[in-house]
Amino acid sequence: MYIIGRPVIQFTTSSLRLFLLSDIPKYEKKTQPSAKGMSTSELEEKRKTIELEGENIPSSKIDYPRSGYQYGQVDVASVNLNVPLYYGDSDDILREGAGQYMGSVYPGEHGTTLIGGHNSSEFGKLSAVKITDKINISTSYGEYVYQVYETKILDKNAKLISQLLVQKQQGKLILYTCYPVDSIGMTDQRLFILGDLIKGPMIQPDK
Repeated sequence: MYIIGRPVIQFTTSSLRLFLLSDIPKYEKKTQPSAKGMSTSELEEKRKTIELEGENIPSSKIDYPRSGYQYGQVDVASVNLNVPLYYGDSDDILREGAGQYMGSVYPGEHGTTLIGGHNSSEFGKLSAVKITDKINISTSYGEYVYQVYETKILDKNAKLISQLLVQKQQGKLILYTCYPVDSIGMTDQRLFILGDLIKGPMIQPDK
């Protein structure tokens, strides 16, 4: 039997833990949200309904996604990676595309957005990403561009990631997957792609 690696995130009082399940759980649809798709045209239409104020978006104008729903796309043109982005990172979601850890901020907010994906899918291409490459996150409320400033292979319990998740000074993005990217089975390492926000409207929480 093949054991499929899944990047799962779990907070503890000491650190952020990224680990693998040794088996695929059975899903209970009543308690486990399924991934809900949204077409590109629907995302574009939603985006057009938001009234931007200069480079800012009032938070009151945003229809924040529910767990299990697609609200964007992740695109890394340099490695031909393009996947739907869902809010949440359950097994069901990760089978459909990339999943945002719900303990991280939305693109456009001050802080770090953490997005994971299976190494057996499109996210396996992350190993070819280079510093200065651009990552485009297209959401239902705006377009965001991040520039890669570092790539790291770290232990699943690396404190650096939990430290980045609590910073609120600037917009940052972390894409991650299991490492080695061609592995099948248990592994303690993760490949992290770190990026700074260089373009996109900021969300104003007090409006």
